[in-house]
Amino acid sequence: MQEGIAPRTAIWLNELQQYVGEQAGAGAEQVAAGLREMLQDSTNGPVLVVGTVWPEFWDTLTASRVAGRPDSYAQARALLEGKAVHVPAAFEAQELEDARTVGGHDPRLADALAHTADGRITQYLAGAPALLERYRTAPAAARAVISAAMDASRLGGVTLVEREFLKAAAEGYLSDDAYDVLGEDWLEDAFAYTQQPSKGVRGLLSRVRARPAGSGRDGFRLADYMDHVGRMERRFSAPPASFWRAARSHLPDAHLVRALGQAAQARWRDAEAAGLYQRALDLGDLQAGQSLAWLWQERQRAGEARRVQEQASLAGDGDVLEELLMPLLEQEEYQQAEQLVREASGRGNATAQLHLARALMLDGETQEADRWYAEVARCSDPEVLRAYAGDLRERGDLAGARAVLRAAGDRRALGELAALAGGSAAEAEQAAREAFAAGEATPLKELAKQAEADGRSADAGRLYRGAIAVFERRRRQREAGVALIDFEMGGRSLREYLDPAVLPMASGQTWALRQLVALLDGTQGATAGDGALKEVAEAGNAWALEQLLRRLRERGQTQEAESLLQSEVVRANPWALWALAHRALRDEQVPDAVRRVLLERAAAARVRQAVRALVERAEQAGLAGEADQWALHAAARGYTTPLWELVRGREQEGRLEAAEQLAWQAPASQRSWALRRLAQDRTGERVMPLLWRAYDEALAWAPGLLAEHLEAAGEFTRAEHFARLAADAGDRQALEDLAARRKDDDPDRQWQALLANGLTAEGTPAAAW
Repeated sequence: MQEGIAPRTAIWLNELQQYVGEQAGAGAEQVAAGLREMLQDSTNGPVLVVGTVWPEFWDTLTASRVAGRPDSYAQARALLEGKAVHVPAAFEAQELEDARTVGGHDPRLADALAHTADGRITQYLAGAPALLERYRTAPAAARAVISAAMDASRLGGVTLVEREFLKAAAEGYLSDDAYDVLGEDWLEDAFAYTQQPSKGVRGLLSRVRARPAGSGRDGFRLADYMDHVGRMERRFSAPPASFWRAARSHLPDAHLVRALGQAAQARWRDAEAAGLYQRALDLGDLQAGQSLAWLWQERQRAGEARRVQEQASLAGDGDVLEELLMPLLEQEEYQQAEQLVREASGRGNATAQLHLARALMLDGETQEADRWYAEVARCSDPEVLRAYAGDLRERGDLAGARAVLRAAGDRRALGELAALAGGSAAEAEQAAREAFAAGEATPLKELAKQAEADGRSADAGRLYRGAIAVFERRRRQREAGVALIDFEMGGRSLREYLDPAVLPMASGQTWALRQLVALLDGTQGATAGDGALKEVAEAGNAWALEQLLRRLRERGQTQEAESLLQSEVVRANPWALWALAHRALRDEQVPDAVRRVLLERAAAARVRQAVRALVERAEQAGLAGEADQWALHAAARGYTTPLWELVRGREQEGRLEAAEQLAWQAPASQRSWALRRLAQDRTGERVMPLLWRAYDEALAWAPGLLAEHLEAAGEFTRAEHFARLAADAGDRQALEDLAARRKDDDPDRQWQALLANGLTAEGTPAAAW
């Protein structure tokens, strides 16, 4: 992408999570940002980016940010939100008929249609039948190798597994009898079996060869469909001890080792997690250091926690360094603090180098301080660079501060750079525009306000129009990137509008457009702002259209307002269509058939409120099938509110089977969430059939809820069984809660040992560690 992508290029990203998810490592967000920038660059198109991803990865990449936690997928979420095309597990009759029409020109599709009776043509095209047959009939050693590769992928995102890892890991997947009868060449025989093609499909594992001049590694890649099978069939299985040992010894990628540490911790294998985090930290992963320090702190091992923090600070973790320095300085242990800072500085910690440079400057050692400041200037941490720029600014070196802020390059740095802009007015404006393009609006707003205050209306108008152009480009990109447009994003909800003459809120309001309209009204006459609003409204800005309509009505120009609205309806403006439909819903004189037509037109224009209204009207009319279709249509496009309202409404009416059936029909990326929420709302025996089916369908949350309800029913043995299954699936909470409740009646002290040390790989209470 750095070299440029030619127009009319199609980029195919199979297994998208390997490019923008945790499996991609530290560069994931950079890739996502690069893809967004490329797609938004109107001079570079058209360019098509198509990716495939399993629902569980999609959920992770598009999940909303949780307050107080790092936003690991901000760029990926912005890239993907509203762009999902859900591929069903099985196609409907009409879809299959359409496929048969195309199949006459595609022999692969024709073959899939001829050999599948249940509509599961995607799986057939992926070679599913042939791969499954070889997997089911695999010899023990080959099955062990495949299972190890499956666990590496599903737990850590390890897509390329090396020979030595598979050899070391596979041992634990074999029973004693199977291990005893292994031949001398068992590993080579296993690889030969797993790589053998079948019916034109590549094997269960594929050999990947590193090119002599490249930086890649030899290894084996699990077939995509077998990766999916592993996530289903092994969801309630925890890997053996040999797997975790092999990961510590043979995985060279720090972020993947850390991911496996997180998987071990989620399964209450804390001792295994500690070993993996330590290995990842040794490989340079600072996040692993944070997780490991927390584990030691939880076990009240302050010395071990400090050792880890010191290692992380020396490896470059500035936040941890600050955390270590604070108590030393408060206790006036200056010599120890200086020793820590000097050692961290020598190892390249930019935060430490900044502290050291500042201390040396205070001591008058200017030359030595400048040497360390020069090291700081080479770092890539925007926060550290901004702090360095502040030091330069205090010393009067404005040119140096500007250079450092430009190197930092983030939103805040460019805002500070604009504030420091010297020279001509043109240079100040250019700096303000650069900051605005990066998301920092204050400098440009201040310039425009100053221009107004100085009576330079033309300059202020030009600045406002420039900002509006940027805002409008972002709005068009944002609206093009969502499957359904939301017109309730403003401060007021449509439900608060009782007067049919009052139009619903519209999106697209910006400070620049407001200020420009006010400027024009104030300097050129009370109606002068209409022209600016109309220009932006014709480009698709709903707020501008709504404001123009309001202004016309307030001036008594009702006919002109209605004519403008109807003209936008003819142009299929989504907000105009919804405004008309919304008004019809509140006007009792409008026939119901007309309301329906207006709503369907607005829904076709991607207005989510129109879809919701169609769902509600169909349900109230007793047309459950129609309501379901609209709700599922919305859910497939990321709008789940109508679907959940239908499920909840039927549940509250006592129509449990209908509620559950609809939840099971939800798109794969929302199905698990809807069913879990439904199960959490049910009590007693009413929830058990749903939980058993969820367990049979391998939904990860099912064992934990089963354990909770079985214990409440007095079935303690079965409750423990499912709590342990939940832990093996990555949900340790159910087993932790069970252990906490049983520790007081524990003659063998097994529950107390479990609470103190967690589980071994095999699932027994771990020894102290």
